[in-house]
Amino acid sequence: MFTKTLDSGNSPLPREGDLYKTVTVAGKTFELYYGYYEEFEREYNDPMPLYPDLVQKPEYTCEGHPIVTGMQDICTHYRGSDSGDSCSSCLHFQNCEELFGICTCLKRRKEEQSDGT
Repeated sequence: MFTKTLDSGNSPLPREGDLYKTVTVAGKTFELYYGYYEEFEREYNDPMPLYPDLVQKPEYTCEGHPIVTGMQDICTHYRGSDSGDSCSSCLHFQNCEELFGICTCLKRRKEEQSDGT
């Protein structure tokens, strides 16, 4: 049986659509809202912070390095232990705020920025 729990501060549970936090990474701002990644999660979980899909819609630093989340699946340029299953375990992952990071792999660097950044 699954139950919903309150945090130790007795604050109200977040609701879907509530703003969790605004995070700035390398000059790019991301608003994280509470919600669900999969529909079935509604039945068993409280809303959680939702991170952008930076694989489908990549964002880059002004130097052309991809901004990533530590929970992304590893890519073909992964360097680290054989058991690595997410970006955060890669040697190219430079940790930033929350689960955000910057991939410092030169092979993934975007050479030209079309939007002037």
